Amino acid sequence: MNELDFLRKVWEENTIADSSQDAPVLKENMSMVKKLKSFDHFQKVINSLKIFIITILLASIVISLNFLGIDSVEIYIGISIIFAGTISFMLYYLRNQFYSSKLDYTQSSTRFAKDAISLLRRQNNIFGLPFILFILTMIVGINVLFLGIPSEPQSVSPLFMHITFSSFIALSGLLGYRIRRWRIRKEIYPLIADLSQLENQE
Repeated sequence: MNELDFLRKVWEENTIADSSQDAPVLKENMSMVKKLKSFDHFQKVINSLKIFIITILLASIVISLNFLGIDSVEIYIGISIIFAGTISFMLYYLRNQFYSSKLDYTQSSTRFAKDAISLLRRQNNIFGLPFILFILTMIVGINVLFLGIPSEPQSVSPLFMHITFSSFIALSGLLGYRIRRWRIRKEIYPLIADLSQLENQE
């Protein structure tokens, strides 16, 4: 049995034959696979939590406006922009996430590592232009929505509301971006470094 066939058997059956002369290398590969699967599982938990929170927030906006009895074209347009922007970004976000199930475990170590690195880097790119467009869409949507809310004599000025909520969304986006960059440095870059070593073994 050659190395590739044995490696294929190891990855498919999740076992390692210690008697093989290649056992040290294969053990290192299995360790890498376990790291990727652990990272994948953690991301799925985080994503489920994000989807739950986003669903609650969107539902809260609709329920609050309905409770207040506010009805205008601007509100419908604003809500549509917010919903469309959120759903579009989340679909893009989930589609470009790293999933260990996307990897072909029957490939050679080099090819496996190369594909895994590509998937991890594609995930990193989510928080570039796509995330910026998402934040801008949220700012546009909330401002259009506020145009449809009538201003009362005793309430704060509409301009203040626009500036306040636009700034809040922008700062929230910046915070989310910084947290993501911290996670990339802490979680993804070490995986890419380990995979790069595996890629250069052959």
